[in-house]
Amino acid sequence: MLTGAKDTPKEEIIDGVRIISIDFCRIMEHTWNPSSLTLKRQILFPVAVLFNLPGTFDIYHGHIYSSGLIANYLARRSGGVAVNTIHGSYYPIWDRLTNPIASQCYRTAEHILAPALARLSDVQLHTGDYFAQQVIIWGAPAYKIRTIHNGADLTRFDPLIPRAMVPHISIDPALPVILTARRLVRKNGIHHLIRAMRIVCNEEKCQLVIIGEGEERASLERLTRELHVQDHVHFLGMIPHEQLPPYLALADIAVVPSLVEASSIFMLEAMAMAKPVIATNAGGLPEILSPSAGILVEPMDEVGLADAILELLRNKEKRLQLGEQAYAHVKKNYSWKAIAQQMESEYMRLLAEKKRRK
Repeated sequence: MLTGAKDTPKEEIIDGVRIISIDFCRIMEHTWNPSSLTLKRQILFPVAVLFNLPGTFDIYHGHIYSSGLIANYLARRSGGVAVNTIHGSYYPIWDRLTNPIASQCYRTAEHILAPALARLSDVQLHTGDYFAQQVIIWGAPAYKIRTIHNGADLTRFDPLIPRAMVPHISIDPALPVILTARRLVRKNGIHHLIRAMRIVCNEEKCQLVIIGEGEERASLERLTRELHVQDHVHFLGMIPHEQLPPYLALADIAVVPSLVEASSIFMLEAMAMAKPVIATNAGGLPEILSPSAGILVEPMDEVGLADAILELLRNKEKRLQLGEQAYAHVKKNYSWKAIAQQMESEYMRLLAEKKRRK
């Protein structure tokens, strides 16, 4: 795995995977952001790769746009197979995230790049079928488009993890916990969840725990004060992924209030821990969260979100039932093993086709 360095370039083995972090004139180090993949970093990564050319491989798998382009270049240079993964898209909501000019620029870029990369690559993988179908509408060859959703590590996210394992945090152990773990950016809809909490807290005693960092944190904290719910909302900041399971164990309800999403890893991990999930009917979320495994509400519908939370707070039997069905659904379809098998099958298919062409 070739990745941009966040400090000094190095090589290490993690879980049997050889990971090489690279840099050139410290451009990767200077563009590192722990809470988001910046546009500048995406654009500059191919430059770092060109000055650290890897060896010859059978498959070159690039993620998103610039890495997809460099993967195609390397595959053609060495006679390998080129795979491109697109991790969802903000295309449906760019106008809500930025100014009209920037929004039109981003939408035009996606409209051009996504189908162009699909045509260049041997296959383009998507983590949400909603955008895969959009790329086909834009003219990408349907036979080159596949959807493979994200998965959850069932060895780490387990329903039996005890709540007591979490480090001390300032929440009331007697009150139900509504939990979300998201980057604190506009598209993740945390501000709508906080507004919904004002309705919820007027009727039931509970608390919202927010895990994550991002550019919206200050405005979100200010919103809790304006709505007088600051005593019911806890911002825990960034927590390393490997430390997340005990925090999820605390949750009575997990919420994914995104305006758009591909296949939320946090949602899958909450389901893997048998937590009832409330998510928005946006992007690829309904592709995973069936009515038997959770509750879907419309994006930005704060009253609908509050009603769903109140329904589960007042109905423990339904919470447990949804959690059990969510766990069974993830265990059957979205374990890391199941997703890895899908990916491996795709690789083997591409290599077999390449061999036949020769």
